[in-house]
Amino acid sequence: MNATCKMFKYMTKEITRDYMMIMLVVTPFLVGALFRFGVPLLESKVLAGFGYSDVIKPYYELFSWLLAMLTGMMFAFVGGLVVLGEIDDGIARYILITPPGERGYLFSRIVIPALISGVMSAFLVVLFALMPLSMTKLLVMVVSTTLCGIITAFIVVAISSNKVEGMAVGKISGLFGITFFAPIILKGMVKYLFFIFPMYHVGVWSNGGSALSLAVSAVLFVIWVMALYKLFRRKFN
Repeated sequence: MNATCKMFKYMTKEITRDYMMIMLVVTPFLVGALFRFGVPLLESKVLAGFGYSDVIKPYYELFSWLLAMLTGMMFAFVGGLVVLGEIDDGIARYILITPPGERGYLFSRIVIPALISGVMSAFLVVLFALMPLSMTKLLVMVVSTTLCGIITAFIVVAISSNKVEGMAVGKISGLFGITFFAPIILKGMVKYLFFIFPMYHVGVWSNGGSALSLAVSAVLFVIWVMALYKLFRRKFN
């Protein structure tokens, strides 16, 4: 465990040397502040002038979900970019044969950043929420978006061949979490196109669905993580 922590400390040093990754870490704080202070200002000062003072208020909770998704994905995404950088430099395979091994490497590069993202998601959502959230909803929000972050990191590493491609793939894989909004925004049969995505079912639950939706989401999360983990491992073979 001590060796794994050292590997994580090495990763944090790599992050502090890359301004792009520093911005990825800072972005959730900036977006949270924008939501907390900008949205009410827009509603009261701009939209109210056109007679739409309460048009955004019914969707306040969605801003919390969006912030949690952004935080979960950004922190784990940074871990994925570090892995890509180490693959580019040819040192990833050598790290795997150190005492922590593959599990320690995975834990230090993906799991620890994901856990940090979960803590930061909870902190930022509570700090910048536009409306109170129940503990149950906050817990589901943090766990689901953290898992989204892990999936995003796996996708970035599995599909990309370098950090530049990783940035592009990261933006596309962000759509994985956006499927949460499909059952809320879309009408008719078209929304069922997103049935295979776990966040779709979290969105169903958040929109008044039963606990069964969360159970389906949990099963799909396991399937996605296991499938992408296999692709992730192939990068080192």
